[in-house]
Amino acid sequence: MMGTSNPGMSRAARHAGGPTSWRALLREALAAAQEVVSRLTLTAGQRVVRGREAGYRPWDPEVIGVDTATEGAVIGVLRRAGLRAYLLSEEAGAVEIGRAPGAGSGRGEPVCVVMDPFDGSLLYRRGIRAHWFTAIGIYGRDGEPRAAGAVDHITGEVILADASGAVRADRPGARPTPLRPAKTTRLDGAAVEAYLMKPGFLYPTATALRPLFERARLILPNGGPYGFADVACGRIDVYFAWNEALTEVFSSMYIAERAGCVVTGWDGSPVRFRPDIYAVHSLVCSANPRLHQQVLQALRGITPPRGVRP
Repeated sequence: MMGTSNPGMSRAARHAGGPTSWRALLREALAAAQEVVSRLTLTAGQRVVRGREAGYRPWDPEVIGVDTATEGAVIGVLRRAGLRAYLLSEEAGAVEIGRAPGAGSGRGEPVCVVMDPFDGSLLYRRGIRAHWFTAIGIYGRDGEPRAAGAVDHITGEVILADASGAVRADRPGARPTPLRPAKTTRLDGAAVEAYLMKPGFLYPTATALRPLFERARLILPNGGPYGFADVACGRIDVYFAWNEALTEVFSSMYIAERAGCVVTGWDGSPVRFRPDIYAVHSLVCSANPRLHQQVLQALRGITPPRGVRP
């Protein structure tokens, strides 16, 4: 995955052919999404292009131009690579690319691709240049992760993870460096992150997690894919997710895992991937095992909030 590809192979064959090529495919897909965001006018990106399927994300019923543009750019890269995949994406829903996993045609290992094409749509609609991300995770038929990647459309940071580890380039053209989670071992004075921007999340989360929030030094009110990335990069010590959609979890959770972070349910239960676009997850991601044990201890007796469903 981190190694060099066979120069005699075509690009599409390298991308779809196996574990040595996932990083290259993700890099190309994230670059395509980044290019779309950089050249899309704000007016076109903010335009409502369609509504969502009834019952899916009812608290966020409209799809805007930047959502479909980034999603289309990534799907285009995957199709051109000849990938056989079952795509689970926030806007497109569940879509087959090439042939369905297990089918007999197409190139390479059939996989499941989980994508959040543009996280931060509400901020984008308000013209606020903050927390704009694209994240992609790749899982095998065995349910095990193969690779994951994410891009920050504001800073240009790109993060990639595969079996050989996890790296980040903090700006376009920068040399990738290994991710280093924080060495924080105490919840007291830690930097924590949880999604708080929509009222439906703000009040239940702040109420349920108040005993933990009061022990923190910093609370970053963001969530979704980059919550895991923030912990993996050492910017945040603990990320709390509750009722997070599949696309916001499995598009980037592997980044944190490959960086050496710990991710479990709020009760300490293991997290397992299953390709259900309607599934929601309440998870906690900590920078290291020692800190994670403190967090789980603090979470005992705290029930994840209810009320918002993707």
